[in-house]
Amino acid sequence: MSIITQRGNLAEIVVAKLNERIDSGLYSAGEKIPSSAQLCEEFGVSRTVIREALMSLKVSGRVIARQGAGVFVTDKDAKTLNFEISRIEDIRSAMQILELRLGVEMQAAALAATRRTPEALAEIARAYDHLEALETENTEIEARADFEFHLAIARATRNPHFPSFLEAVMENINFELVFKHRQSSRAYQTYLKKINKEHASILSAITQGDAKGAKNAIAAHLEESLNRYRALLDEPASSEAAE
Repeated sequence: MSIITQRGNLAEIVVAKLNERIDSGLYSAGEKIPSSAQLCEEFGVSRTVIREALMSLKVSGRVIARQGAGVFVTDKDAKTLNFEISRIEDIRSAMQILELRLGVEMQAAALAATRRTPEALAEIARAYDHLEALETENTEIEARADFEFHLAIARATRNPHFPSFLEAVMENINFELVFKHRQSSRAYQTYLKKINKEHASILSAITQGDAKGAKNAIAAHLEESLNRYRALLDEPASSEAAE
């Protein structure tokens, strides 16, 4: 029999109840929570509802999935998002924006490589240096610095519509960037080295005037984020490569 008696979105109700259990210590840090099948039976809801609820908890930093082992409560000091994403549709919408952004930024990187000026290169380099030297645990600051690097590339195209586009979808981009930085907080230094290496590859290709290399470098960089979304939604990873 379902323990849910309230009216409203079932997934949100399940999220609220699971959050209560985590907050009360019923599910303690590092503890494995019941399986999806067990939660379905306990709450009397479908697998889709449980899947949506668990995904909300993952995005908000309350739980983490370990392949082949299950879902575990995260450490209490883990970074959390400063806003709530509560539905699968929110993730899917952000993923769709990122798919659009991928096409736009690939073209922007190629144009930046062919149209770069000394001033534009200096702006991209400054944004890169700032991001590389950043020492903070504030995901919003990290995300903004990351965004400024991509924005500098868009400006280097000398086409005002590219930076205008990025600024127009800043809210969606900011979610993706904050999510990326928070997800990587458990292995922060390793993550920083990886992301800085990807940004360095993009900057190097643009500096050298290598349009194809810049396009491929930014494609590889953004495809990783797309594949992270697809993993959350249990969708196949992309096998597309930049031409």
